[in-house]
Amino acid sequence: MKLKPGATGAAGVALATVLAMSLTACGSSDTSSDGVITVSYSEEVADELPLWIASEAGYFKEEGLNVKLVSLASDQGYPALISGQTQIASMGGSQIVSGAAAGGDVKVLATMTPVFPYQLYANVDSAAKLKGKKIGYTSKSGSQYIGTLAALKKIGLSPSDVNLVPLGSVTNVNNALLSKTIDAAATHPPASLQFEDAGLHMVLDIAQQKIPNINVGISSKGSYIKAHPDVIEKFMAGLKKGFDRERSDQKYATKVLGAHIGLDKQRALDETWKYYSTEVFPAVPEATKAQLVSAQESLGGSVHGVDKLDLSKLIDSSFVDKAFKGK
Repeated sequence: MKLKPGATGAAGVALATVLAMSLTACGSSDTSSDGVITVSYSEEVADELPLWIASEAGYFKEEGLNVKLVSLASDQGYPALISGQTQIASMGGSQIVSGAAAGGDVKVLATMTPVFPYQLYANVDSAAKLKGKKIGYTSKSGSQYIGTLAALKKIGLSPSDVNLVPLGSVTNVNNALLSKTIDAAATHPPASLQFEDAGLHMVLDIAQQKIPNINVGISSKGSYIKAHPDVIEKFMAGLKKGFDRERSDQKYATKVLGAHIGLDKQRALDETWKYYSTEVFPAVPEATKAQLVSAQESLGGSVHGVDKLDLSKLIDSSFVDKAFKGK
């Protein structure tokens, strides 16, 4: 599937989803002919660490699955899932909500990061001084954008009070803040350590606010779940082992993390592991309706039909219940 050039943001996700659904109707398959389960993720960020560990430590293989991880941009993950190019996707709640508004049948199976894993850093020393300043974000299809809006709301500002600047990727946002071409941005370790060393100020730890959100969640098509419940069950069992290893083996977890994000500074890796282990990763990655509300609110008015969605129908927690709770 080739996405339409220029189709970006939530509206682009919705448009691409419609195109992908058309391809599916024309015969695209939900399954790989060689038995490979293709799983996408959108960014090389620590949110994905339990998934990476489950794959690289061989936990999916232990469950009898041949899992292939692929990296897709945030606005491509949902269309690829709908068209059958991937069978499972790790992506944000905004992609789920905007895709569902376009008629896509995808369920959230688990929430890797159930809060916004961000810290708002700025070149001013208080949140009150951000009014009228430039605040960078990735794209309106990404969770970082919704996290930015949540941070603004928490400090008493509206989007119209600041100059929001789209920059395309987390790397671009971080580089822009370091070079001071923007005044603030929502980020997280290890990048936040660079900001501290550069003399920037953390004006809000958004993760500590515990605002419900699916920053990264595990999803699959409703039809695939129905046809292959055994695959989903085995996948979730492998993912649980990834979560367990992430918490119990800091040395291995930081090694995997460093390889993925291209970092060899142990202090930064240790701080990132500590931040995600203590503030972000859940004991049980159960998806809830409340975690999708922030995406629905932020997309309201820009994506047709999003306001009328029944968010509870987008969630299937049965596989998490079995793997993590023994139900």
